[in-house]
Amino acid sequence: MSFQLVTQAYAASWASIDPACVGSQIGSVDASDVVTIGGIKCLIANLLSPIPGLIALVAVGVLIMAGIRLMSAGAEPKAIASAWNMFTYAIIGLILLAVVWLVLVIIENFTGAQVTKFGIP
Repeated sequence: MSFQLVTQAYAASWASIDPACVGSQIGSVDASDVVTIGGIKCLIANLLSPIPGLIALVAVGVLIMAGIRLMSAGAEPKAIASAWNMFTYAIIGLILLAVVWLVLVIIENFTGAQVTKFGIP
């Protein structure tokens, strides 16, 4: 019996993920594992895709930290005000992130343009 906190990740061929990231059959040579200039698009897309989730994670972390600071502030008015300001800014950040994402999804639904996915034409 094995205990795993995180499931194992297995390597996959880039050609099965996004064929534009790698080459293809060139004459009699199999170039399916050769990176092409299209790989830059894939690299940038892979770097940008987790950003909204990371921003939300940071905002939730700031909320937790604000709660800890609020509980440990005691009777100091400056510490309480600082904790509430931290809490307020974290809530504003989460709301702005949600509103911006909602606007992007609405634009995508009305126009059909994929604005939530990175692409180089």
